[in-house]
Amino acid sequence: MKWRWLLGGVLALGLLAALAVFGRALRHSEAYFHYPKPEAVKPADFAEARDATLLTTDGLALRGWYVPSRNRAAVVMAHGLSQTRADLLPEARILRDAGYGVLLFDLRAHGESEGATSTWGDKERLDVRAALDFVRAQPDVDPERVGALGFSIGSAAVAEVAAKDSGVRAVVLLSPFNTLWLAAAYDFRRFGFVSQSGALVPFWRRGIAIEEVRTIEAVERIRPRPLLIVMGTEESGQPLADALFAKVREYAQTWRIQGAGHGDFAATAPEEYPRRLREFLDGALLRGGTVSGEAPSGSGAGERPSAPVESGP
Repeated sequence: MKWRWLLGGVLALGLLAALAVFGRALRHSEAYFHYPKPEAVKPADFAEARDATLLTTDGLALRGWYVPSRNRAAVVMAHGLSQTRADLLPEARILRDAGYGVLLFDLRAHGESEGATSTWGDKERLDVRAALDFVRAQPDVDPERVGALGFSIGSAAVAEVAAKDSGVRAVVLLSPFNTLWLAAAYDFRRFGFVSQSGALVPFWRRGIAIEEVRTIEAVERIRPRPLLIVMGTEESGQPLADALFAKVREYAQTWRIQGAGHGDFAATAPEEYPRRLREFLDGALLRGGTVSGEAPSGSGAGERPSAPVESGP
């Protein structure tokens, strides 16, 4: 009888510990869905940008800025979680100065856009589609010269849309995650199933299609169109980056910027980053072709192929 009581006590303590781990992971994951929603402030050097309103197929109005194109090409830009369109101004300036049309917009439930909650790239696919429709309708843009750039959750939405829309002629993914499941659960892997399940509950209860957002598979359907993936060496999940980079090595350009964290690429590589971004998009949207090869994990120049590589998300 004593051993039964002892065993029962151990099991009860184990259950309580599991519940505590589960609850802690759930609370931390839930916090991802509660963030400030500041309005994006248009900087003085973007005075030429027009205010834009995008309408998604599920009835949301998204707010943005559009800078007209001077070279007939344009790029749609999708930001990350808890950000606004203003967070991609460094990239927008690079492309605006090179003559590209640029559409910056607030994803659903961010900034001035409508929407109850972020869905980490799931429903944001509708936002990216609305942005592409808007840009393709502009008289200054050749619809055959439109690309898309996304950061973090924005990169997930961009990759998924580009995988199905062959009209997206160039794709730039900044700090992408391999799958939404891994993005939600990776930082909670210490206690395995218990902590990862807790972390996924906030996603499940919001009806987010976790299994449908899979960048590591979407990139296969982008080929042979030009694809550039950029990450920092100081971002979490480097083993996942290894897997993604290995997946696309034969047909995409990849670059890990030494010392860069989650998205601070322009600050870490202020000369190389703008140059590579311009060269990639010039080759894809102005001259055509594809770019492949992984650069070394420094901010210097990496290896580039002597001729376009075509191998067909």
